[in-house]
Amino acid sequence: MVRIDLLLSGLTACIALIGYLPLQAYLDPFARLFFPVALLLAVYLQVKGRALPPRVLTPASILLFLYLAAQFSLSNLVPVTSDLLVVFLGVRLMGERLGRNYLQAFALSLFCLAASSLYEISAVFLVYLFSLLLLVAVGLVLLTFHAQDPSTVLPKQEAKRVLTVAALMPVASLPLLLLLFFVLPRTQYPMWNFLNGPAGKKTGLSDTVQPGTSSVVSETKGVVLRAVTPKVPEQKLYWRAVVLNAFKKDAWVREKVAGDAQSVTRGNPVLQEIYPERSATPYLPALNVTRTVTGLRNEAASDAIFVSRRPLDKKVRYLAESVLADTLQTKRIARDFYLKLPEPVSERMRAEGRTVARSGRNAEEKMTALEAFFRGQHLRYANTDLPVGGDPLDAFLFDRKRGNCEYFASCYAILLRLAGVPSRLVGGYRGGTYNDVGGYYVVTEDMAHVWVEAYLDGAGWRTVDPSAWALGTVRSTQAGGLAMYLDMVGFYWDKAVVTYDLDKQIALVRNAGTKARNLRLPPWFGNVLLLSLPVLGGVILLALWYRQRPPTVEARLLRRMLRLLAKRYPGEIKGDEGLFELSARLHDRHLARFAALYGAAVYRDRPLTRGEAAQLEEILREASQDRP
Repeated sequence: MVRIDLLLSGLTACIALIGYLPLQAYLDPFARLFFPVALLLAVYLQVKGRALPPRVLTPASILLFLYLAAQFSLSNLVPVTSDLLVVFLGVRLMGERLGRNYLQAFALSLFCLAASSLYEISAVFLVYLFSLLLLVAVGLVLLTFHAQDPSTVLPKQEAKRVLTVAALMPVASLPLLLLLFFVLPRTQYPMWNFLNGPAGKKTGLSDTVQPGTSSVVSETKGVVLRAVTPKVPEQKLYWRAVVLNAFKKDAWVREKVAGDAQSVTRGNPVLQEIYPERSATPYLPALNVTRTVTGLRNEAASDAIFVSRRPLDKKVRYLAESVLADTLQTKRIARDFYLKLPEPVSERMRAEGRTVARSGRNAEEKMTALEAFFRGQHLRYANTDLPVGGDPLDAFLFDRKRGNCEYFASCYAILLRLAGVPSRLVGGYRGGTYNDVGGYYVVTEDMAHVWVEAYLDGAGWRTVDPSAWALGTVRSTQAGGLAMYLDMVGFYWDKAVVTYDLDKQIALVRNAGTKARNLRLPPWFGNVLLLSLPVLGGVILLALWYRQRPPTVEARLLRRMLRLLAKRYPGEIKGDEGLFELSARLHDRHLARFAALYGAAVYRDRPLTRGEAAQLEEILREASQDRP
């Protein structure tokens, strides 16, 4: 036997948990801790058959509201609202187990799940959503039993049947949900986006490079982008995002350059379909060197940098065309601009720059000499115990000899400028994890990287990565195991669902219209269609007749008799009388013979014999010819 109140309470706890889990990572510590404590207390009270009375919960709710509402501001509207929803859900669970309280718990759980979508909509969100809808549907059915009598007890088989039927309701609605997903119009911009604060996620990419600001660089594994593209050679796996060409004191920054000609990249294009994560930076990374970016409104700079015209505060998609070249060709540059130096440059670096300047006649020979110097210094790649304060670049190059890509690239570019070779930094990402099943790269924050471009007269900007001259640089990896499949599911969820917007709807309709207009049928198709229509209509009518035909001889004979009686005695046949009662009331001799013969067989649980069926057919024929 199954008690409805216990089943409903357990179901409500599961519903509340599903509403809380996707939101808990974004909650204030108080709300995050409050809910599990409230849930455990609710379970304890359920076991003891007790509940906290309204005179306790109402003042507590008011105090909690005042405490949390005091933190309201325009910048944290969503976080505080999320905290309030979760706290009120916890309070509701500890209250009396009334029908309206259960409904409030269901509604609060749905609101919590909806609030989580303001932070993240991944494939897991679909699992939460469907699970919640399924349980809420079952809960509403149980509530109808609870409303009649909270102490209702069902046998196990009956309870199982009720739960199964209730669970099938949302399952049956899935085809309708899928249809609505494709046909309902979408807004171009998120309806609730104004509730979202500025994107706080850092990609690891910055438009300022200043080595020496911290002795430790912490690595995070957050995904930056996924790019659908064929595999490319490991040494070409650079994702170009931003060029830093000037100094603001000792920091590399990006400035507009007057006098640079447009850059040109020649070679075989590599196409990429890129899905970046939400980011605070407007730069659009793509394989080095990017030639064009389409699918998203952007501005292209002369140094092959592409900047989005709108904030990347929602998941978008763009197409990039790159050439895996190591030289970005350009006819002219503002040479003096690319030879400027930062304010502090140590005397040891200046001396090394002069040595390199004397080492060769052209830029390539100077670069070769500088590479030899770097290798001879035995520099190590590291993200901890980095030089800070004073002159960190001088300390890195001559004393500590350990640093990350910012130290390598900054020192190399400055030494190039000291030797008279124009140079600049390029910020982006190095490496990528290739998902063989999905056919795409995953680039993460810890792959953020800085390298150098040196200008060679007559050639253009040559890509050089000084970090490659040390051990411990970033290398791409191969995705594998369950994580590869989970990431692929999430990626294609984003690709098919999250980025399915008004533009895609319009494209879908246009494609369907184009295909319909271009549909070419063979010449004989029309004649065959005309000839087959009557045949098809006949088959349909025959199928309908057969479907409505009584399944047995006995049923068919009885229906013919009733139809015949309806014609002989208009308005006399009511349909709620037995055959013998009808015969006694109408005093029809044909009906009397029919009822006696029919009843002797059918009402004694045996089928009609062939002879009895023939006799009944004869009675029907005589009755049809006899007028009353």
